[in-house]
Amino acid sequence: MSQVLYSERSWNPLARTVELTEAGLRQGGRTTPLGELNLAAMAEAFLRGRWLGGGGAERPRERLANGPGVVPVTRVTGTAAPVRVRHAAEFADRLGELAVRQCGGPDQVAALAARARAEGVPLWMARRFAPGPAGPIAVCVDRRLVRVDVWGPHAPVVRIRAPHGFRLGSADPSQGLRLTVGDVTAQLALRKKLRKSRSSVEVRLPGQQWVLRRENAVSSWLLRDERRVALLTRPPRRPTLDPATVLLPLAPVRYESSDPLDAVMAHVCAVAFGLGDTTGRARFRAQRHPVHDGEPIAVDADWDRPWFSNLGSGSEDNEPGGSDGWGSDGGDGGDGGDSGGSDGGGGDGGGGGGD
Repeated sequence: MSQVLYSERSWNPLARTVELTEAGLRQGGRTTPLGELNLAAMAEAFLRGRWLGGGGAERPRERLANGPGVVPVTRVTGTAAPVRVRHAAEFADRLGELAVRQCGGPDQVAALAARARAEGVPLWMARRFAPGPAGPIAVCVDRRLVRVDVWGPHAPVVRIRAPHGFRLGSADPSQGLRLTVGDVTAQLALRKKLRKSRSSVEVRLPGQQWVLRRENAVSSWLLRDERRVALLTRPPRRPTLDPATVLLPLAPVRYESSDPLDAVMAHVCAVAFGLGDTTGRARFRAQRHPVHDGEPIAVDADWDRPWFSNLGSGSEDNEPGGSDGWGSDGGDGGDGGDSGGSDGGGGDGGGGGGD
């Protein structure tokens, strides 16, 4: 049997007690395996004397109550689930210590944190991967913060931010979104027309242009300078899932170009924008978040609230219609589950990257 690190007891058989072991976190009758928790992100904050909450918000460890309280638990999907415990500080200490051990110790945690800083993406955000012409392509998205980061070998990183908020229906063609290729800011234009075939997303840099255009009800072509470079397809409503992961699969991408930048741009479009009949729309919420050092951040009030990434296959990671943003583009939200699972329990498996 696994060693018990934190445990609660009650004479009430209906009481929702919490138990932490070397194998997982049990809340009531549901157990979350450690593999579904983002141990690296929690360990890194813990070693700095902080505790990680929703959307990357942090609070000092000393603010945790010695008695009953809420302790956020971060999942590999980027979702943060508040866990109500009877001894908040003790529970956080045991979970933080376990996270550090499972990661291989403080030095290994520091190495993971250094790599995340080099990538420009915080550890708490989920990283999904897809095969690319020059090697794996990493795809990160948080739709509440309106941020996308995609990178791969031999190509500059492409990022999307909304410094002043995403403004659906704005007269500004970019709707408040800013897309950068490396250090260069591109001209971005989203056009949703009554005639679906005329809807598009355009990304323009000096001397080159990418255009996303509808192909059929579920697919769109990405063209670079009027040449087809990738076919992007909306995932099926009930995708075939790999039980080894809780993450939803990325949208399938079929490359028609061997250029690594074309592949990165294809995955930016596949994760940020609608495809098929919803080409021309962005898959973000029309809201604004504070910005620190040019990056969107969650506020302290988000720390102990559920933060759904909508990147997992179960209700633990999804709001109603969330499902990787497919509901926010005006199309079918898919089987994202409901929002009842704010306790961080285990979910069904999800697939890996598209090909």
